[in-house]
Amino acid sequence: MYVHIGDTVSVPIESIITMVHAKGGKSHKSPIHHYESLEYIAMVPEEQIKTYVITDDCVYGSGISIKTLMRRIDEFYSIIKR
Repeated sequence: MYVHIGDTVSVPIESIITMVHAKGGKSHKSPIHHYESLEYIAMVPEEQIKTYVITDDCVYGSGISIKTLMRRIDEFYSIIKR
């Protein structure tokens, strides 16, 4: 299953390592500095990034809040449990 993380980008749920709330952009020291070796894709301007989505091979700067992304993933899992 894929989750839409903004713009025209959807990623496989199983490839998501973690999601990090953005507090002021990539230039500030945040937990994403541990993933600097991965490709970085900003889907919105830096000042509009709300969440960093870290996958197996990439870090995405998403304009969608972490709360909304988690709700999308939770909705998927609630559907498959039926």
